[in-house]
Amino acid sequence: MNKDELTSKDLLLTLLYCPGKKINEPIIGRTRLTKTIFLFEKELKKEFFKDIYTYELDFEPYNFGPYSKELFDNLKFFLSIGLIDKEETSIPISTAEKGEYEYSLDDGLTYEDADDTEPENYELMYFLSDNGVKYVEDNVWGLFTEKQKKQLVDFKRKINTISLDSLLNYVYNKYKEYTAKSVIAEKYKK
Repeated sequence: MNKDELTSKDLLLTLLYCPGKKINEPIIGRTRLTKTIFLFEKELKKEFFKDIYTYELDFEPYNFGPYSKELFDNLKFFLSIGLIDKEETSIPISTAEKGEYEYSLDDGLTYEDADDTEPENYELMYFLSDNGVKYVEDNVWGLFTEKQKKQLVDFKRKINTISLDSLLNYVYNKYKEYTAKSVIAEKYKK
């Protein structure tokens, strides 16, 4: 894969498309989605690109650990053009999820800017629309080798099957520099 072939937008679509137990398995919650992209950046990106420079998603420490405004802008963009869909689950919203949503509002965004909805009481799941699936199959998925596809599948299965608390515990303890401003750090840092 050449450095110009994958953008941060493509990565978001790819990780939603990528099978967990099935193709286009949803990722539940903005917090899990954020940490999924963050962990790809930190732990798999080098495997995929070795010494080749590619796009750089800017993550910064904030109220709930690593946060990327660009990622949320990409999510909002794809929701607005219909490549990504979202649906409310029956899972009560987590403290981290509510906090990430409120951070978007504190950053000067409106409810519409943050995610096109007012805060929910239940987690939202994000998945590709039929057009999103077609786009990834036609333009992105074929850029990966079979080995890379397997790595992506294994990565998504792992991320989607562990609890959000376990995921946050892992991120907070491995990437402490991204938790310096976190309001929930004490709950997760060892």
